[in-house]
Amino acid sequence: MDKVRETFYKHWSKEKSDTFYKTLESSVLSYKLECLEKFIEDIFEENPAVKRDEILRYAKNMDAFTDAEEFLIDFFKCTRTPEGDAIAARLEDNPEEVERFLNGLLASKKIRVKENENEFIVWYL
Repeated sequence: MDKVRETFYKHWSKEKSDTFYKTLESSVLSYKLECLEKFIEDIFEENPAVKRDEILRYAKNMDAFTDAEEFLIDFFKCTRTPEGDAIAARLEDNPEEVERFLNGLLASKKIRVKENENEFIVWYL
């Protein structure tokens, strides 16, 4: 999470950075700060004038999973519809379907992901 604070320091005063970081800590779950850490440099690179309320909203729209399959199954089960449940069931142990659905979401620009071993971070756009 030091990366988040260090990135703030590059763009804002220390006082503004520290104050906003405290706001983030009290407003989002700690794992969401860890998710934000994966995207924070991209956020400032794309919009150096990004506002604090936007960063807060972005952090709230991030989530962590172990892999793409876990993310997609959760994504479709959250719809709480028979169709969503059917898609989730079809994705289990089916890497080709997982890749197809993931590529579709990425192409539609509905999500961004950062992936490492045993870590799949999703930013819902």
